[in-house]
Amino acid sequence: MDIGRALTYFTEEERWIEKTTIGTLVLLVSILLSSVLVGVVGFFILTGYGLRLMGNVQSGARSVLPEWDQWADDLARGFKMFVVTFVWTLPVLVMTLPTIFGAVLLDTGDEGAALFGLVLLLCGSCLSLIYALFVALVQPGFTISFARDERIRSGLAFTEIWQFTRKNIGDVAVVAIVYVVGSLILSTVAFLVGLVACGIGLIVTIPLGTLVTAYFQYHLYGQLPADGFARWQPATATYDSGVYASNDTPSAPTPSTAPAAPSSVVVRDPQSAEAAPTPPMDEVSPDDVTRTDAGSSGSQDGLPGSSGGDSESGPAGDIRR
Repeated sequence: MDIGRALTYFTEEERWIEKTTIGTLVLLVSILLSSVLVGVVGFFILTGYGLRLMGNVQSGARSVLPEWDQWADDLARGFKMFVVTFVWTLPVLVMTLPTIFGAVLLDTGDEGAALFGLVLLLCGSCLSLIYALFVALVQPGFTISFARDERIRSGLAFTEIWQFTRKNIGDVAVVAIVYVVGSLILSTVAFLVGLVACGIGLIVTIPLGTLVTAYFQYHLYGQLPADGFARWQPATATYDSGVYASNDTPSAPTPSTAPAAPSSVVVRDPQSAEAAPTPPMDEVSPDDVTRTDAGSSGSQDGLPGSSGGDSESGPAGDIRR
């Protein structure tokens, strides 16, 4: 896990200033429009962009920062990723209800109700904290799982995601802790730098800090081993000289052409147990071809394509009885 590179890699890009400026402007517009629902569009786009960034890290692409050229696609995948994250964090919202109810009981003035409210407040807060830590632990897993095929159901494959998290618990825990600590540091630095610039700098430093935090997050996720979800990938089997090269067990190959028909034979003597092979067509004479039984109609020259009562036609010649 290269934490230092996750913080500085984007500065090695040839056009990192241009790409970072575009991302900062997108977030700035979203923050300014945060009072209306339109403001969330920019954050959805950033999420979709981050998923593409993570894919570039996993594939070892030379240019890690993607181009800002898939606005609609980034918006769609970012919205679906939001739905996945919302479902995972939904229990936290449910656990806040006892906390709110307990806070209300504390203000009633009744000692019994206040004590019960305090218990609810403490229990609800503890449960919310525990589950929030759990979500932070599984977030890399359901992000990687969703990014495989960009389907919501893949991001909600609870059993597989938990198995992936348990299998890579060491790396996942490091990523979760480093991301939380790193995001706090980056946001604090961005806020302080903005204050130094008489407060006006916050207009730039806050969206810039948010963008750099996303750079950091998805690069860390891209460094995690994604092979735990390899069984969901489609089979890529190749068939060469009767040998398969595939990560899955393939089924028997379907021949593209029908097998070649065996060479036809002509039985000269019906009582004979052995059949003589047919000579090449250019060496066959009319006298070598056995006529069909009496009463059956057919061709008098014995060439292929004739039909008779007891004759059988093959692809390369006739078999006569």
